[in-house]
Amino acid sequence: MELKPFLRNLPAFEAYNDQYTDALIAALEVEDCPDGFVFVHQGGYGGAMFIILEGSVGIIRRDRPNETDYDVRDLREGEIFGLLSLVDDMPAAATCVAHGPVKIAALTQDGFHSLFQSAPPICHQLQFMIAVQLARDLQEQNEFLRRHMAQ
Repeated sequence: MELKPFLRNLPAFEAYNDQYTDALIAALEVEDCPDGFVFVHQGGYGGAMFIILEGSVGIIRRDRPNETDYDVRDLREGEIFGLLSLVDDMPAAATCVAHGPVKIAALTQDGFHSLFQSAPPICHQLQFMIAVQLARDLQEQNEFLRRHMAQ
């Protein structure tokens, strides 16, 4: 698989020139992961953001009051998860597990920080995506608390 055309087809990275796209590719680590591979456990520290190149990843959350696991959604090719791991000391909001073999491209915290030198616009895009994810998580938590307080 050629990474540059793949990334250029993703809305998050389609507008960047070759210099920035090449810098992102240099910062990514491509890995093949087996079925059932756990990328991050809820509450743990993932250490990387992942772009799914092939396969699917399940997102599972544990409801702490009654310790019930529930499937949030399945992510597919082209989707990104683990964005919050690029923020220092930010625990994962969910467990992420490979459903079948998965090929991913990982951007570690160190890769993210070094990417600021060669492709700041891509890092700014990722920071925006992190802010959106934090807002979405906050909204979900707020809705969850409202439902449980109404019972």
